[in-house]
Amino acid sequence: MLALMRKHARNWLMKAILGIIILVFIFYFGSMRGGKETEKIASIDGIKITRNEYLREYRQLVDFYRQRYGASLSDEVLGMLNLKQRVYDALIDRAVVLAKADELNLDVSDGEVQQAVFSQPQFQRNGVFDPDAYERALRFQGITPEDFETRQRKELKIEKLERLIKESVKVAEFEAYDFYRFQNQELKIAYVCIDPLDFVDEPSPSDEDLRTYLQENAEQFRIPRQVKLRYIRFPASNYEDPSSITDDMIEDFYYANREDFKKPGEDDESDTFLPIAEVRDRIVSSIAETRALDKAYREAKTAHDFIYQHENFEEFAAKHDLVINETGFFSRDTLPDELAAVENLDQWAFDLAMEEMTPVLSDDRAHYLFVRAEEQPERLPELDETRVTVEESWRFQESLRLASAQADDMLEQLRNGETTIEALAEQEKNLSVGTTDFFVPGDEIPEIGYSDELAEAFFTLSEKNPLADDVFFVDGKFYLAALKERKPIDEKDWEEQKDAVTAALLDAKKEQFFQSWLAETRASMLASERITINIGLENL
Repeated sequence: MLALMRKHARNWLMKAILGIIILVFIFYFGSMRGGKETEKIASIDGIKITRNEYLREYRQLVDFYRQRYGASLSDEVLGMLNLKQRVYDALIDRAVVLAKADELNLDVSDGEVQQAVFSQPQFQRNGVFDPDAYERALRFQGITPEDFETRQRKELKIEKLERLIKESVKVAEFEAYDFYRFQNQELKIAYVCIDPLDFVDEPSPSDEDLRTYLQENAEQFRIPRQVKLRYIRFPASNYEDPSSITDDMIEDFYYANREDFKKPGEDDESDTFLPIAEVRDRIVSSIAETRALDKAYREAKTAHDFIYQHENFEEFAAKHDLVINETGFFSRDTLPDELAAVENLDQWAFDLAMEEMTPVLSDDRAHYLFVRAEEQPERLPELDETRVTVEESWRFQESLRLASAQADDMLEQLRNGETTIEALAEQEKNLSVGTTDFFVPGDEIPEIGYSDELAEAFFTLSEKNPLADDVFFVDGKFYLAALKERKPIDEKDWEEQKDAVTAALLDAKKEQFFQSWLAETRASMLASERITINIGLENL
């Protein structure tokens, strides 16, 4: 219960929204395009998931985010979302749910499929299903109505099983009350802060200390294997030709992506769109970029196939006036900035033999062919090469050890009733001791910061048991804490909010229950060999 509260108490709005979109996107909107079959990455009851399917979903999902969140969607946020792993897992989980739905003989009628199609806004005009809009949108996506409706049937089957699993979940009133209390009851705490930085200058390591530390932490200081690459770049900008885009193409794109052209200020439910004339230039630019990237890929693939057969990277580049670029030495974790967005370069660069060429690799602006030029093996440096770095690390770890030991000793004194938090301030001059303002445990703690562990501890404290029975490490510092004061619950507000809180908690519990069921089902199907993993994520 506390884990669920902690999960939903903090307002990580962007991460929460994007995380939910991943599941919805793959489960209910993934794999809309057809495509050639490629090697399978997994199969569930004989149903294949292919490499192309995975790559397509990943790229579409990244594009989906970037189009809707723009500059606010940083590479850091994308990295935290771990999209590649989530797409990989979601594709397998989707197949697992479909397999279980078939096992339970869940059926979807033609009428249900028709209703699902008719109700989608992108296929409507003035709130009514429009067959022309439907056919135009599917034509732009490159799929037939039969394929699309088969996909809809699968989506509805997934929804049916998900509802069936979730409908058994209930919320007791005491659970809702605890959840409300966790999110609304304000606390004030007294705390002691022990900062490791206060101990940094105390230890003085000898050369022997540093050599031992270097050997014991060799992986931390090891200089990794490094490579140097030569490469040819095929930028999409070389192939853009807006003049080749026809009115029919513009119209198809407009109706297939009409939700992107709502009038500014309109809400998501609005059917008011910008006229096609106002967004024509945007559409032309988007289509031109997509077509140019496709043409650049074809050029890169042609070059790859020719070079692969004739083993003449430099000769081919010279003959076709292509520039051969060269990187400096880099490790797997320090890709050159200009190549950081190239998908899977970190894997290919270090798997190549000398002078071996990669397949066509891509970022969102160009395609590339790479050849291994040089290599430097990994090695452990001598102490004299890295003395400053080793000593800084040694001092930092020693300061953590000393600060942690002092915090543990103080906690033991507090547990035994030998002292109080206030008395500790008088005993130790280097301590930061204070009392926070009132706060809600799920929020940032004044003077301290965010800590799920502290939030959980505060939830269990009382006037009879005020001391948090652990040392907490928050933002690089150690803390001891005790309850100072707790505001009473506003019972009138609780009565007013009870239904809404219960509904919110029920949704959260249902989702948690479904994810637990999904994880257990997937594990069971793996154990019984109903799921076969052919290619792991690390090789995609």
